[in-house]
Amino acid sequence: MVKVKTLALSVSAALAWGAMGSAQAATTTQQVADLKAQVAELQQMVQSLSSQQQQQAVQLQQQAQIAAAKPAPVAPTASSTKPGWITLADGQTQIKIYGSVRADSTYDTKGANADSAASITNNTNKVPLNSVNGTRNNLNVSAATSRIGIDIVRPTEYGDLTGKIETDFMGSAAGKNSAENNTNGNGSLRVRHAYLSLGKWLAGQTTSPFVNTDTMPETVDYNGAMGGGTQRNVQVRYTQPVTANQKVLVALEGGDVDSVSSASTTLGAKSGGNRFPALTARYDIATADKKGLLQVHGLLHENRISLNDNVDETKLGWGVGVGGKYSFTPNDTVFANYYHIKGDSKYMLFSNPAYIASQTGADLSILESESDSGLIGYSHKWSPKFRSTVAAGAIWYKNSNGYADYAKTNNSTTLNKSLYNVIVNSFYSPVKDVDLGVEYTYGQRETFVKVPGTDNKGDYSRVNLMARYNF
Repeated sequence: MVKVKTLALSVSAALAWGAMGSAQAATTTQQVADLKAQVAELQQMVQSLSSQQQQQAVQLQQQAQIAAAKPAPVAPTASSTKPGWITLADGQTQIKIYGSVRADSTYDTKGANADSAASITNNTNKVPLNSVNGTRNNLNVSAATSRIGIDIVRPTEYGDLTGKIETDFMGSAAGKNSAENNTNGNGSLRVRHAYLSLGKWLAGQTTSPFVNTDTMPETVDYNGAMGGGTQRNVQVRYTQPVTANQKVLVALEGGDVDSVSSASTTLGAKSGGNRFPALTARYDIATADKKGLLQVHGLLHENRISLNDNVDETKLGWGVGVGGKYSFTPNDTVFANYYHIKGDSKYMLFSNPAYIASQTGADLSILESESDSGLIGYSHKWSPKFRSTVAAGAIWYKNSNGYADYAKTNNSTTLNKSLYNVIVNSFYSPVKDVDLGVEYTYGQRETFVKVPGTDNKGDYSRVNLMARYNF
């Protein structure tokens, strides 16, 4: 703007000087008037340019003030490229497909009957009593244990949003009885995991904090060893790190957690459904070198029976547990678990029904089971391709309460007083991601009462074979 003003003044001065210097020449009044008009026009142009520049300066200043007042948007972290992960079209979301193709074969040399003959999972808690002389030498096969899953991750301004969907084919097929659900060529899709997680929060279906999958030995049997559990419930879970090697998990788990069938009730009383979610918790303590892990578990939930909306009965179900594992060399690991549980049958494998429900007139009663369970195990890696495990687990029920008295009074041959298993297995991995497994299991169950003329013990003996390809 200063340069424009200087130019205008210079032109004006030159024109004026020229007019004065040309006085000696022949000039007319009209020429002088023309020069004055040109000078006036230049001055107007200068003023117009100056005004426009001032307006632009004010607008720029206002825009700068508005931009400064707005917080800068927080952009999500760019999606990183990970081996085996697929980036979707949005450029942010990544997925990874995983799973296993698996085939199982079982051969019962002792203890199979009509209920358990067509099952490829351990049935120690249901084998016939020895005096029943149950059918032996049963062969069963299945590929329903194959599974497929998808891991999902997408960055956000709050951290990575992660998710998982995992299924297998061990569900109960519609129209099939228990012996046909997932054995000898049958199987139906079921949900194993389906959840999302952001920061410290998780919502969806996954493994309950109360069960001890992290401190259990490896087995060929799909369910796992006695003295443990694999229950996966729909839950809202919060995880709080305490130190670099310690954390606390607390979850509210939905669903009918008492899971009592009509076979375990009497006189019309039935499971009334839970009004409250189950509360589960776990405290993890890992050693700094990651060789050892200790977990403490807790459980609270409501047991409820009802005749109608006005007549019901409730009792508290609860449990505590502790488990651990330690690798004292890279090739040697020991495992140990212990639980005490009252009024629950859903979380631990091989459990009796959670309670006995009874009715006298309009009066309802709940007789809760109470048990202890334990497991010890040892695993050894003979070479990078060959490993073995030996484990022993047991469950024993309290013998002096209303639950046990009911079993004795009614000569029950289904309610178990105690159970145990001994497992020996080996896995061979001829190539990467391929496992061939063989396992022998011996078990026994004992009922609360010995019915005259029958045996109150039933023995179980099985060989498992497995081939699996993990991808």
